[in-house]
Amino acid sequence: MTTARAGRSSPTHTSRRDVAAACIGNAVEWYDFAVFGALAAIVGTVYFPAEDVSTRLVAAFAVYGTAFLARPLGAVYFGRRGDGRGRRWALVISVLVMTVATAAVGLVPGYAAVGIAAPIALVFLRAAQGFGAGGELGVAAVFVIEHAPDGRRGSYAAWHVATLAAGTAAGFAVAAALTWLESNGVLARGWWRAAFLLAVPLGLVGLYLRRRVRETPAFTRLEPPSRAADPVHAVWRDHRPALFTAFALISAGAVAFNIFFVFLPTHVASTSPVTLPAALGVAVAGLLLAGSAALLCGKLTDRVGRRPVVLMATSMLAVLAVPLALSADSGSLLGLAVAELVAGPIIAGVLAMALVAEMFPAHIRATGMSLTVGLAAALLGGTAPVVAQLFIGTTGIVGPGLYVAAVAALGTFELRTWPETAFTPLPETS
Repeated sequence: MTTARAGRSSPTHTSRRDVAAACIGNAVEWYDFAVFGALAAIVGTVYFPAEDVSTRLVAAFAVYGTAFLARPLGAVYFGRRGDGRGRRWALVISVLVMTVATAAVGLVPGYAAVGIAAPIALVFLRAAQGFGAGGELGVAAVFVIEHAPDGRRGSYAAWHVATLAAGTAAGFAVAAALTWLESNGVLARGWWRAAFLLAVPLGLVGLYLRRRVRETPAFTRLEPPSRAADPVHAVWRDHRPALFTAFALISAGAVAFNIFFVFLPTHVASTSPVTLPAALGVAVAGLLLAGSAALLCGKLTDRVGRRPVVLMATSMLAVLAVPLALSADSGSLLGLAVAELVAGPIIAGVLAMALVAEMFPAHIRATGMSLTVGLAAALLGGTAPVVAQLFIGTTGIVGPGLYVAAVAALGTFELRTWPETAFTPLPETS
């Protein structure tokens, strides 16, 4: 380990602006997803006519998951463009698409006004959001990591996870404030739409920053003959083990995140005396703690390696998922707070984005990262709230907890033989 550290390269001329530009789009993306997930109960009431609360929640969470189902398409498109035209180009277009689609959600009339056209428009806009987000997390993470000096990739990548948590916390905080104001008669009905419209100034800031960043050194060094003509095929043909391992790890974090921070606050508020603003408030606290934990875990992975930290986190998630779910469903705000405050830092430890980026060489890195995140989100992460809601009717809260535990165990199993990558340079070629 001493030799590897001695061979690390000196820091690149990376500016804070480059890192901030990549991360702020990530915050915009998760602000949108957080707002929609937090307001699922209201969205279900406005856009779906079913009288049963559970049916409306299933419908709302299904629309929430639509964006995740569209992510693989965005992952293919933005991943290929990121590997072909550059990381910067993909980042500019993705934040533009997400901002426009998110703001438009806040303008769609309800079912009472336009009938079936309302949920159809909602599904279309959520799909557009998912398409834009499909390359966002993968390409932005690659952008940050490729600007990072050797020996600090974990620390740099951690800022990406921290802004994910911050964007989600901001969305929950805005949703909590608006629902509290409406429930106390301060605002007229419909002001919850302002939460979506706030994506406009956030997105414009992201667009302004991203248009002024520099391309990453790793991509700049790739001459056109070295760039993959078909990076999707190259990932599947040459890097299938990396794709499977990365998919398992991202899925563990995505499923846990969506169940603990998207599904549980709404579920608890719908089935107990705990109010939605209070439930979202403790979720905000858990997310802020998760963001801080992500920065600490990132530094730790640079010192001791990626594998020990991530293996510990996935193992803890597998063991504690059911007890934490039971705590959240106890009907008390304290029980929910314990679940959120414990789960948040563990999930932050699972999502070691540097580890995933280090699995792929430069010429297909954006595609490999985007496909990994997009498929994990589409197949398991985005559908987790719907699956959890369906579990509730048959198994109670134990079902969602076991679901998280099973996916976390899969991540632990997949990572057990993967080599350590923290102390070597980013791979340039296959």
